[in-house]
Amino acid sequence: MSSYIIPLFILIVILIGIFEKKDVYELFIEGVIKGLKTVYNIFPYIFAITIISGLLRDIGILNIFNIGEILPLIIMKPLSGGASTAIVLDIFKNNGADSFFGLFSSIIMASTETTLYVISIMSSKIKIKNMKIPIVCGLIGDATAIILGLIITKILI
Repeated sequence: MSSYIIPLFILIVILIGIFEKKDVYELFIEGVIKGLKTVYNIFPYIFAITIISGLLRDIGILNIFNIGEILPLIIMKPLSGGASTAIVLDIFKNNGADSFFGLFSSIIMASTETTLYVISIMSSKIKIKNMKIPIVCGLIGDATAIILGLIITKILI
């Protein structure tokens, strides 16, 4: 049944568009263009952070503080959920899902948000100029979740 959900959803969207007499294909193309613009605007930052965190991990600087496995996730999670998932899978592969880093990364993934990505999308839609307060509040929430996740993981292990 679950393999039919996405095609069924697409069919329902197309039928609603036809029922409302909208050009579904044109709306789809507009959505793709907006999505590509978003990717174009965000990609350089994600690429730079991925390269920098990989370099820091490879030269061993992150291992000095015993956060070599988790810091790339902490840096990437506010920016991209997909890249964060790839980092978590790498942590699982290297350390195991039941290790300290595996459990801690799972808690981070579950309790934090792609804050900067969400705020950039929301602010572009509602045209808010001053985004300092939402960004700071979102990052404080993420930091709180990370600190409490560390405490919980230390208690569990």
